[in-house]
Amino acid sequence: MQLVPYSFSGITAYPRTQQPATPGQNHGVYITLHPENRETIIAKVMGWFAGRAEIDLVDTGISDKVGLGYIILEWDECEIDQLFLAILRDEEIVADYTIYTRDLEE
Repeated sequence: MQLVPYSFSGITAYPRTQQPATPGQNHGVYITLHPENRETIIAKVMGWFAGRAEIDLVDTGISDKVGLGYIILEWDECEIDQLFLAILRDEEIVADYTIYTRDLEE
């Protein structure tokens, strides 16, 4: 049985999948990680999602209190890729993450 390497270093080309539509709602993920890994992970994620207009880099930076790096991504009117969430769950360099849903204003 061949295992798919679910990690930031193991996947060079992210498989493109069509996520279920969620009209009127964006789904986001707030990722915290060690600051020395932030730029590398941003570059990797932006490379994976290049050409996917439905995914936006909302913000990135360093937290004020404890100095953790953070990345905020949103999927416009569709669900977050389940493979991406699996990578976040299992990746050791990700300190934590949370997902959210927000309603779009009309």
